Amino acid sequence: MATSKSNRRVWTLTTIGFVLGVVVGATSAVQVAPQFTTSQAAVGDTALDPTAPGVGSSLGPIDNPTAGEGGTGNQQADDVVASQFECAPGRNGGATDVGVTDNSIRLATTVVQSGHGASFLGEVRFAMEAVKNKVNREGGICGRLLDIQYVDDAWDAARGAEYLKNFIQSGVFAIPVGASSEGLGSVITTDVIAKAGIPVVGTDGLVLNQYTEPWVWPVAVATVSSARIMARNAFERGATNFSIVFDKNYKFGVEAAEAYNNEVRRLTGSNVKGYNKQNNCDQSFCGILPKQSSYTNEVNRFDDGDFMAMFLEPTTALTWMGTAGSPKPSTVTYGIGAAQPLFTRNFAENCQKACNGMWVWTGYRPPIEAYKNETAVRRFVTDMQQTKPDADIYNAFSMGGYTGMELLVSALKKVGPYLTRARLLKELDSMNFGNGLTIQKKLDWRGSHFANATMQAFEIGFSTTFSGWRAGVIVRDPTPERGKD
Repeated sequence: MATSKSNRRVWTLTTIGFVLGVVVGATSAVQVAPQFTTSQAAVGDTALDPTAPGVGSSLGPIDNPTAGEGGTGNQQADDVVASQFECAPGRNGGATDVGVTDNSIRLATTVVQSGHGASFLGEVRFAMEAVKNKVNREGGICGRLLDIQYVDDAWDAARGAEYLKNFIQSGVFAIPVGASSEGLGSVITTDVIAKAGIPVVGTDGLVLNQYTEPWVWPVAVATVSSARIMARNAFERGATNFSIVFDKNYKFGVEAAEAYNNEVRRLTGSNVKGYNKQNNCDQSFCGILPKQSSYTNEVNRFDDGDFMAMFLEPTTALTWMGTAGSPKPSTVTYGIGAAQPLFTRNFAENCQKACNGMWVWTGYRPPIEAYKNETAVRRFVTDMQQTKPDADIYNAFSMGGYTGMELLVSALKKVGPYLTRARLLKELDSMNFGNGLTIQKKLDWRGSHFANATMQAFEIGFSTTFSGWRAGVIVRDPTPERGKD
């Protein structure tokens, strides 16, 4: 990982001569921070709006001259500059990097408030707002208020990628949380994030390349890790015949299926029955398309074995579970394990008796049973309800969005008034972080960005009504860096 970081970070040290001259000469000559400009001649409200007329592919290719630039690359020189500023309004150095002014830090991200993904990602925005509002009520960070722009990309990869490119062009400092994984995955794959040198902080872990990009800091357990965790736990309980149903249209489902099959092969010596590279529904390996009215054909040819894993978003999962003849936790010997997108109250209530006994896995500490009285969990609930009174406080991705924003805020505070992307990167890669909401108490991104690898199973209870979740086993993936392999 260290080699990857050194190869992919873009260090454009246009200010090094200025600051090194200060170090060699009189320190007192430094009165202001180096001023940085964005790749656009002017950035106004229109430029920040990806949906505005004239904003889009017409901006041309990304060429951000400030990528990775903040700071000098020389620790001694950097410290000299930083020492001139104070963590207070009017004394914080002003425009220390792209997207930073004396009174604001400009951020932007894509969210999912429409389309299929909204069923589990729709409230992430409000979790982010809860943290932002609290920080701004307290005066911001060193006198700078957080300014976040949200744009709904409906979990569409092409649309999300275009919006993210436009954010970079318009001169935002960082992308918080990156709530919409499809578009984010696209710009990571095409090296847009690396070339821009823009921090993406506190992501949801749905897609694997979030963990291998040095400019991205996930807080969630990777979906591929959850696949291994489910398979290994079921094997240790006695399962020998594994099955999986997954969404073949979105990366999180396809990557999970590959990781699950590879883990089953390690454990048993054989692939999941019907495993195929085309991700078709065959025997115990069943890739399905979302947005269908029924899955009768797939259910009829599905062999559920003695343990079944489910990697679907809530709307598709409800249709699958409601299809006549679909496996139920009570009919599968070692039960059904469900991925983190299904940890929502709406899913548990609407699935009703069909999901009674299903184990849903999460990397967070939801406000149930022993966790509900913990200080950090109560704080999360209060902040969410102040922001959105009817918020689903059990939603795992809302807890992730809140945690991701708290990571960003914590790192910004550690950086202090001389705020640059490079200094933020250095802080994130060296810090220990824990906000009391993750099952794994401490996260760090030193050497590897697979910071979180611990999950807990919670069993859905439903008789005549939904009766909540019962806390179960805690399992850690010992090899998160394995990815899909």
